[in-house]
Amino acid sequence: MVLIWICEMFSYYATKGISLLDKLDELYKTYGYCLNTLHSYEFDGSAGFVKMQSIMQAFRGDIKEFGGKKVVKLLDYAPGLDGLPKSDVLKFLLEDNCSIVVRPSGTEPKLKTYISVSAENKAAAEKVEVEVAKAAEKWFQ
Repeated sequence: MVLIWICEMFSYYATKGISLLDKLDELYKTYGYCLNTLHSYEFDGSAGFVKMQSIMQAFRGDIKEFGGKKVVKLLDYAPGLDGLPKSDVLKFLLEDNCSIVVRPSGTEPKLKTYISVSAENKAAAEKVEVEVAKAAEKWFQ
């Protein structure tokens, strides 16, 4: 179904002499650039499991910012939240429409971070993402 919509968009904009990349660039200029990344950190064995629990507990501490982006709100899904079941997931809502989610993998001995960044353009979004990721990594040492 998605392919049909893409073909429809291609056809519609082609009649106006606009490529899909041109339209995408226009959307970025209007609404900004959004970047979403995933980082994984592996912790093997029983010592790794204990370390992962310790790291998750540390993230539940009083963290004020990530990479210069102030924490606006922390959503802790451990007790269940917004009708969702209990889950060891933390979502930090950051200023400027950015966020970072930290959670253990459900199938591997890993902790994962999902970083979402909104910025004026791709270069600015990538710079913010690197700073947020670096700030989060210090908790994984």
